[in-house]
Amino acid sequence: MSPLYLDVAVPLPVYGTYTYSVPGDLEVRAEVGTRVLVPFGRRKLTGFVVGHAGTTEVEGVKDIIDVLDVGPVLDRRMLDLTKWVADYYLAPWGEVLKSALPPGINMESRRCVRLTGGGRTALNEGAPGLTGRQRALLEELADRDSATVATALRAAGVPRGSHSELDSMVRKGYVELFEELRPPRTSGGRESVVRLTIEPGEAASLVEELGSRAPRQAQVVSLVLAAGGEAPVAEIARQGLSSSVVRRLCERGVAEKATVEKARLSTGLEGWGLREEGPLTAEQKTALDRIRERVDGKEFGVVLLHGVTGSGKTRVYSEAVAAARETGRGAIILVPEIALTPQMVVRMRMDFGDEVAVIHSGLSLTERYDTWRAVKAGTFRIVVGPRSAVFAPVRDLGVIVVDEEHESTYKQSESPRYHARDVAIMRARNEAAVVVLGSATPSLESYLNARDGKYDLVELPERIDSGPLPDVEIVDMRDEGAVDPEGAFSQRLIDSVSETLEAEKQVILFLNRRGFASFIQCTKCGHSERCPDCNVSLTYHASDRTMRCHYCGTTRPAPSKCPECASIDLRFGAPGTQRVEKAVRAIFPDAVVERMDVDTTSRHGSHWRILKDFAEGRTDVLLGTQMIAKGLDFPGVGLVGVISADVGLNLPDFRSAERTFQLLTQVAGRTGRGGERGRVVVQTYLPEHYTVALAKAQEFLPFFDREVEERESVGIGYPPFTRLVSIVAKGRDESHVIVAASRLASFLDDGAAKMEPGPEVLGPAPAPLERIRGVYRWQVIVRGKGGGARALVAAALSQTRGLKLPAGVSFTVDVDPLDLL
Repeated sequence: MSPLYLDVAVPLPVYGTYTYSVPGDLEVRAEVGTRVLVPFGRRKLTGFVVGHAGTTEVEGVKDIIDVLDVGPVLDRRMLDLTKWVADYYLAPWGEVLKSALPPGINMESRRCVRLTGGGRTALNEGAPGLTGRQRALLEELADRDSATVATALRAAGVPRGSHSELDSMVRKGYVELFEELRPPRTSGGRESVVRLTIEPGEAASLVEELGSRAPRQAQVVSLVLAAGGEAPVAEIARQGLSSSVVRRLCERGVAEKATVEKARLSTGLEGWGLREEGPLTAEQKTALDRIRERVDGKEFGVVLLHGVTGSGKTRVYSEAVAAARETGRGAIILVPEIALTPQMVVRMRMDFGDEVAVIHSGLSLTERYDTWRAVKAGTFRIVVGPRSAVFAPVRDLGVIVVDEEHESTYKQSESPRYHARDVAIMRARNEAAVVVLGSATPSLESYLNARDGKYDLVELPERIDSGPLPDVEIVDMRDEGAVDPEGAFSQRLIDSVSETLEAEKQVILFLNRRGFASFIQCTKCGHSERCPDCNVSLTYHASDRTMRCHYCGTTRPAPSKCPECASIDLRFGAPGTQRVEKAVRAIFPDAVVERMDVDTTSRHGSHWRILKDFAEGRTDVLLGTQMIAKGLDFPGVGLVGVISADVGLNLPDFRSAERTFQLLTQVAGRTGRGGERGRVVVQTYLPEHYTVALAKAQEFLPFFDREVEERESVGIGYPPFTRLVSIVAKGRDESHVIVAASRLASFLDDGAAKMEPGPEVLGPAPAPLERIRGVYRWQVIVRGKGGGARALVAAALSQTRGLKLPAGVSFTVDVDPLDLL
C-alpha cells in the first residue's frame, strides 16, 4: 500500500503548503480539515490538513507527529473561504486558518534553555572567562529547571536579538537548548457532578426520612433534586456541604459522582432593557420583503439598508434573522465592536433566547472555545460578534448582518488583513445566503455598488415615529476660540452643557482621535498644508521641522506662519481625552463624568459597566473617542458636543473626509432618541468645509456625490475607482529599511511598465508613523484599476529572494487598506 501524503498549511508568515507523510496508524484519522502536529525545522507546531496526495516529488518528506482531532474542525466550505481570503489578501493560508478557529487550541514548541552539570560547576567554582552577562544567565538558570530562551536572556539583561553570549555557553557545554512542546491553552471544560440514582418520588421521600437524623444528607438530596437530578460538586460545596456527606449518599446507593463536560458559554444577557416597538413601518416592510424573498428561495444577495440614525435598522436585522430561522437556517450578526454594542446582544437574546451565542475577544480562551464547539454542534444557531465571528461554524447559514458596515474596525490590522464585510459577502455567495449591510453613512464602495445595481438598496429616510433629527450648531473656533486652560471648550459649548445638565439630561462629548498624525493648522483661517499631487494632509515631522506626504514622499519645510493669511497662531494637533476630562471636571465639578477610551476600557467588562451606568442615568457626562459614536441608543441624551471636527480632516489619508462625515453624522445620531429634538454642538476651524456643512445637514447623498467626484479626479483615482495595496518595509536599521523599500519600489516600477494599463507605484516614503517601538517603517503604495495592483504585488512577493534584500527587514502587505498610517 502506497503511503499517504498531506498538504499542510502552517500558521506562520510563510506562503504555500508543506508536504508530510502519514504513519500507517494515523492514516484513517488524517482527514482534510483536521489539525496535525508536525515537525517544522527544529520546532513542532500545529498545521492544518488542506489536501491529500498519493505521490509526491518532494524529497526527504517527514512524518507528521500526531493527528490532533477526532474529525475535521474545518469543513470544505470553510477551507474554500479561507483559501479565497489568503489569495485575495496575499496572506499565508495557515494564518487565515488559524484566524478561523478559536485562539489557544493549537500546540507548538518553544525554544528553551537549561543549565548543565558543567554549567553549575562553572558557576560555583568561578570559571575564568565568564562575562558579567554570562554569569547572570547561569545564575538565572540555577534557580529554575529551565526557561524559554527569550525569558532567560531578558532576565540576564542581554539585549533583545543578541544571542552571542548564549551561543558561547552552548559551545562550552554550560547550557543546553531543547524544544518544549506547549499544550493547548484551552480544552473542553470538565466538572464533577453528583447525580441521583433513584426516582424523583423516592428521592422526595428520602428527604423526609433523613430530615431529622441526617439533615445534611437530606440537604444534598434536596439540592440535587431541585437541580433536576444532577448538580455540580462545586455548587454543593458552596452551600457548606462537605465531600464526606456526598460520599455517604453514594455509599447508600442513592447517588453517584460523575465527570461531565462543562460548556463555559457567554450568552450576553448582561445589559439593559429596550424600548417597546410598534408595527413595522412601510420602509421596514419593503426591506424585509426583499430579504425574505432571497432567504426563502435560498438565493444569494446583498441588501444595503441605508437608514438615518434611529430609523429602526436593528428591527429589520432581527426580522431578517427570524426569516432565516423560520426556514431552519442560521444567522451571524457582525458588529463593529461587541463591547460597544451591548444593545444588539440584548436585543437578539430577547428575540431568540437560548439560540444566541456571543463570541468576542473579551471572553476567556476557554469560553471562546466552548462557545465555538457549541455553535459547531448546532446548539446555537445565531452568533453575534465582531469581525472574527464571520468564520463562526454556524450550520446552514441563511443570513449575515453587518451592522454599521462602514466601520473601519471590520478590517483586521494585522495579518491576515481581511475585511470582514467582504469576507461575509464571499461566504454568503458560497452558501447561498443573504447579506444585510446596514448604516446611516454607508461606505462609498457599498453605496456605489448599490447605485450600480450590484446590491439591493433600501432607504429608511425617517426616524421611528417620525422623530426629529437633532439641531446641529457649528461653532467657528476661529472667532470663538477656546476659553479653558486645556484649549478644548468654547464658551458656547460650555453654556450648552450647563443648560443640558440643568434640564437633567445627559451629555456626550466626542473627540475624533482615530489614529495619530501630527498636523499644523492655522487658528485664524483654518488652513492646513496638503499635498498638491495626492490631495492628503502633509504630516509634520518635529525632528527636522518638515512637512511630508506619506503617499508620494513630497517634502517641504514646516511653515513658521500661515501661508494663506500670514498668521503666526498655529496649532499642533488637538487636546486628548485626558486633558478634556480634566477640563470637564474643572468646569462642571458637580457632574458625574466617565471617560471611555482605550485606557479606561482595558479591564474585562469595563465597556459594559461604563455604558450600563450611562444608560441607567448614573453618569451625567460621557466623554470618549469613536467608541461612543456608534451603535448606542440612549433616550436620556440631550446634547452631543464635538470637541474638534478638524482632527480627522487633517489626517494624511484620502478617506479623511469620508471618515469625518461618518463620525460626525453617527455621533450626532446619539441624541434626540427619546422623542424630543436633540442638540449637537460642533467646534471647528473649518466651518465652510463641505464635510462639516453636509454632516450638519445630515445629507448623505450630496456628500457621496461630492466625495466620489474628488476621488475620481486625483490622478488615476482613489478607491472605489481604483484598488490600493500598501507594502510597509520594517526593521531596526533605518538604512536597511530604506534600501529594501527602494529595491521593492524599483521592482514594482519595472513590472508596472509591462502591464496595460499599468498600476501606479507611489514611494517609497516614510510611513506617517515612521518609527514604532524602535522599528523603522517605510511604505510603498500601488494603485491601479481592477486587480492590477494586487497582481503586481503578488508577483513581487514571489520574487523577493531575487531582490537581495538587506538582513533584518520584513514586509507587511495590506490589500484594500482602510488607512495608510
